[in-house]
Amino acid sequence: MTAATPLRHLSVPRCRRTARWLAACAAALLAACGTTQFEAESVIPQPLVTRIPVVVGVHLPPAFREAVHREKRDGVEYAISVGKSQAAGFDRLMNAMFTRVVPVGSLEAGAVTDADVRGVFEPVLEDFSFVTPRDTGTPLYAVSLKYRINAYTPAGVAVDSWTFTGYGAQAGSPVPGQGKLALQQAASLAMRDAAAKIAVEFREQAIVRSLIEPTAPLVEAPVQPPPP
Repeated sequence: MTAATPLRHLSVPRCRRTARWLAACAAALLAACGTTQFEAESVIPQPLVTRIPVVVGVHLPPAFREAVHREKRDGVEYAISVGKSQAAGFDRLMNAMFTRVVPVGSLEAGAVTDADVRGVFEPVLEDFSFVTPRDTGTPLYAVSLKYRINAYTPAGVAVDSWTFTGYGAQAGSPVPGQGKLALQQAASLAMRDAAAKIAVEFREQAIVRSLIEPTAPLVEAPVQPPPP
């Protein structure tokens, strides 16, 4: 009996260490099987472009303004909100690129809302996809956003569309639990990349060129510094 006494005393801290280790493992498993939820935010700088001398209508459907990508992968549920940020960014870009932008409640409301409206644009988020280090074997989180901008006459007749993709990547941190932040930053960079493509390429697309009269003079947009 005397020999058992020190063994009993020595087993207490060992049991405590085992309990702490099991608790840590349980917490990690719960985190892995939980929900990764966040809102992607991206500050779109004021594009320094030549303003297009056309009045256009813009229709932002609820599916675009309230877009949330939901996906379950490897036991993790993702809920990534992009609607608020992408709607604000698109509105900011259109107002910087055209003489005047008129919000319209429907595709058919352009003509009755403002007689000067030459056409109506409607943005659509066609696809949201992402990869994690577990998918690729690299330390990167990457997001791609596929957009389509539909063009309509002021009366709501479909004319044309333009499709493009924004891409963003962010290196993950070795610190456990930091994947959410890296994925959020990758989504923000993807929206910023999509915005840059609109600023640089949109005016050269047929859906914009068809609205511009060949003799219409170009109006320089006031140069504004990007937000801090």
